[in-house]
Amino acid sequence: MSLDSYTDAVAHVRQQFEEGLIRAGFKETQQGWIGLAGAPTNSTQVLISFPARFPFKPPRVTPVLPDAVPWSWHRELDGALCLIAEDDHDGLWWTAAPVFLEHVADWLSQATTGWPDDRPDLDLDRYFRPSEKDTRTYLYEEPALLGDGPFRFRPAKNNTMRAGKGALPKKRANLGNDRAAYVADVGEVDIPPRTWADISALVQPGNKLDARIRRHEVSVVLLRYRRDEQDGAILLEVWPTVSGEIAARRLKSAADTSAARTARAGVHRSELSNKSVAIIGLGALGSFIADMLARAGIGRLTFMDGDLVLPGNIVRHLVGPDAVGLSKGEAVKRYLVARNEITHEDIQVDDNDLTNPAKAARLISSHNLVVNATADFSTAALLHTVAESLDTHILSASLHDDGTAYRVDILPPIDGASSVPRLETAFNERTKAPMLFEAGCGSPISPTPPHAVVEAAAAAVRHSIGLLTERAVHPAGEARDLIRVPERKNN
Repeated sequence: MSLDSYTDAVAHVRQQFEEGLIRAGFKETQQGWIGLAGAPTNSTQVLISFPARFPFKPPRVTPVLPDAVPWSWHRELDGALCLIAEDDHDGLWWTAAPVFLEHVADWLSQATTGWPDDRPDLDLDRYFRPSEKDTRTYLYEEPALLGDGPFRFRPAKNNTMRAGKGALPKKRANLGNDRAAYVADVGEVDIPPRTWADISALVQPGNKLDARIRRHEVSVVLLRYRRDEQDGAILLEVWPTVSGEIAARRLKSAADTSAARTARAGVHRSELSNKSVAIIGLGALGSFIADMLARAGIGRLTFMDGDLVLPGNIVRHLVGPDAVGLSKGEAVKRYLVARNEITHEDIQVDDNDLTNPAKAARLISSHNLVVNATADFSTAALLHTVAESLDTHILSASLHDDGTAYRVDILPPIDGASSVPRLETAFNERTKAPMLFEAGCGSPISPTPPHAVVEAAAAAVRHSIGLLTERAVHPAGEARDLIRVPERKNN
């Protein structure tokens, strides 16, 4: 498709949409298309305009009379209707004018009834324009969110400002590079404020916040609010204007809290926080398994590996050049602790290989799951035999045929299921790469690519979480060919 063809296709979509508006009684003006939308007995005159990215962005709809539609969380700062959420952009369905107008009518109906089934989106940020001068990111932690009162932001690395304790001086000169801040709670917010005057009407009058701002004692306000028991916060830059009013602009901010760091960890986060996993083998595959399990919220980890990190390892390994010379278990531990995924006390490291059945039994008995990532048959067989004798299961993950396939085995399989069969991979259909050797290494260097390691690790973690939450993905595990695309079967 040439660029001309693309332009013609976009123009055609717009023409079709405009013809639909004409059929619905809309008239074209310099600002856009004006007409009536909604139920015939309760219609509203609206202006429909096209954003620059139409049809990849939906048309904008604004009431001709701003107050003809109730103000709510479903309107933009300029009064436009918030018609389509970001998670409802599949298929560009709004390009059909009748469908789009029906959606607008439904929006107007919901607005009339007060949005009874509204979801509590915490998007107060979009009702304030961003700061024109301050592009830094402001980070605040749990203490800054507790109670009303003053605090300060201090400069930190990476163009950030961090919340810190400290009394606010009476003179701005005594702040240095810090910024005087104040926490204010406005409680449940039914209609989003759009100006400082709106906020001031919601703030408790006893804290004299307006007076503090006018005296330049406060230049940043961390505003807490709630929607249907969901807690939100917005950071505003505030200052008195020549006219005596207080101006407010949004600062780029983010919560550096435990809740913010765990919200995206998955639906099993809380359940996994009480689980413990031992990983045998912290090479490339084991290191990424450890990382993903820590991100998922595993509460306690044990690492066992007798090898060291060497320069050649880091192409595929989780850790970088700064870990060369450390034991692999210690290197992964330091990496995870530095990322705040897990505390130092919750990771135990054993810099030895597993060769003893008694030690295997202790590991299996003291952990909810043991994962073997050594790619060593004897280690897998040892763990399998011990797990069977203890009437439990371990998980073994490995890459095969120069990274063209992987296996994840639950050993022994659950409820006597058959083991995962061996794959006949595409590796056997192509010329095998020549073997490479490295000084000090008794076996050929594996040419397994990094992406194959991550794919295998992700599969291993998926099955691990299934076992830990008693929702097994498969009773025996899985095997996958990473080169050949499976043939589709016709029904």
